[in-house]
Amino acid sequence: MRLSEDRIEAVAKKIVKDLREAKIIRLKGMASRLETEIQRVMTEDLKIEDEINAEVERQIESMGRTIPYGSAEWDATFQQLKEKICQQRNYLIS
Repeated sequence: MRLSEDRIEAVAKKIVKDLREAKIIRLKGMASRLETEIQRVMTEDLKIEDEINAEVERQIESMGRTIPYGSAEWDATFQQLKEKICQQRNYLIS
């Protein structure tokens, strides 16, 4: 995963804080419940992206020719395959 649990927690807290300050949300309960839910969703989403990345890497490795990891060709192939898999799974990437 690209983000540590501590970083995910910090981002979730910031999201809740910013939403409250902008008066977009008003909480009746504890902010920590919303923060925990945001953390759960973020973690789940990052795991899905990790699974997609692993699948893309397996597909690249299974190709008939060797593409050097980190090369421009590898990066382009990785991105192309990732976009295709994401589209098949209706998963949006940024």
